[in-house]
Amino acid sequence: MKPYFNYMSTSSRPENTRANPFASRLRASGLAAVVSLTLAIAIGCSSSPSRFAYVATGQGIYAFRMNKRTGAGSLIFGSPFVTKISPTTAAAPSSVVVHPSNPFLYAANQNTNTISLFKINSTTGALTEVLPRTALVTSSGGVGLSPAVMTMDSAGTFLFVGNQVTNDVWVYSIGSSGALTFVSSAQVGASPTGLTLAVSGSFLYVPVPTFSAIYVFSVSSGTLTQVGSPLVVNGGVGQLGIDPNGHFLYVPNPSFNTVTVLKIQSDGSLVARPGLFATGTTPVAADTNTTGAFLYVANSGSTNLSQFQVDSTTGGLTPLTATVAGTGTNPESILTDPDAKFIFVINQQSNSITEYTINTNGTLATTGNSLQLSVAPRSLSVTR
Repeated sequence: MKPYFNYMSTSSRPENTRANPFASRLRASGLAAVVSLTLAIAIGCSSSPSRFAYVATGQGIYAFRMNKRTGAGSLIFGSPFVTKISPTTAAAPSSVVVHPSNPFLYAANQNTNTISLFKINSTTGALTEVLPRTALVTSSGGVGLSPAVMTMDSAGTFLFVGNQVTNDVWVYSIGSSGALTFVSSAQVGASPTGLTLAVSGSFLYVPVPTFSAIYVFSVSSGTLTQVGSPLVVNGGVGQLGIDPNGHFLYVPNPSFNTVTVLKIQSDGSLVARPGLFATGTTPVAADTNTTGAFLYVANSGSTNLSQFQVDSTTGGLTPLTATVAGTGTNPESILTDPDAKFIFVINQQSNSITEYTINTNGTLATTGNSLQLSVAPRSLSVTR
């Protein structure tokens, strides 16, 4: 199965600050946040007809009860759930991640440099914050600033946090109570706009749009070790898609209107093979279905998705007959349902999350459902 991770929109600094034109596409909502808009879908027990979806926005975390058969969603009482930082002020979460076993949700508070832990009510879906919050400060005096993107391994053992001001990645171990303990950190050259973990949990891939580069780290018991030099990818880098079988990495190239397919070597390093494939305008995010047989690319400039069949041997891409699917305005993140039924797309300009079903031939069909918000969603994450 694919690793547990979340996709988000990302902005390297407070909202509307852009490092370059390609990074801005990825950070449009304050995206550093990865945005990570943050939609996190928590799936209750597999026999349940519904699950919970959590969306991180500048006004707190919106919670929805989602029908697992139809995809229809209804707002949960008490939304949005907020992290109070004073009697009259709440934190604006940039990213959210639900623990794979579903008892906890983590929220990265970009404006306070903290991570909040919430308990999830398994019946209602309501969130209750567990204090104290985790401040991004180490015992040796290290400080992490502007946590914007997060991901978690499929076992729920480690939480990875990308900080967009200090240009680094921090790793925390997760205790049985959900408490976080700092394990290690690693520098990248500029603001990280995403974190993509291999299914095995052994390698972490970090896109840095400022340098159009991808950093590769091996992961051992939560310790990060850089693998080789960063790989520069022509045409820019967006949110990365990864083959669940661990063979290929898919890199949207916003300035070339292409996606680059990279081969993952046994040591986690990357080589450019088999090359470039045409997409729509300004591709910014990619994801595969749960088997890796199909790839979907969100095109922010043309407001649609490109759809491809993947050659499992070479990684080559063949456009599907229905090459594009319409989305909301400026799609910035894309996520596949772990039940292999739905694709969810975060649309930052239209303040919505649109939804598609995956046909047996890999093409997408609209469900007619969407989550409509009054503010921009900032990050998306799904678990069983």
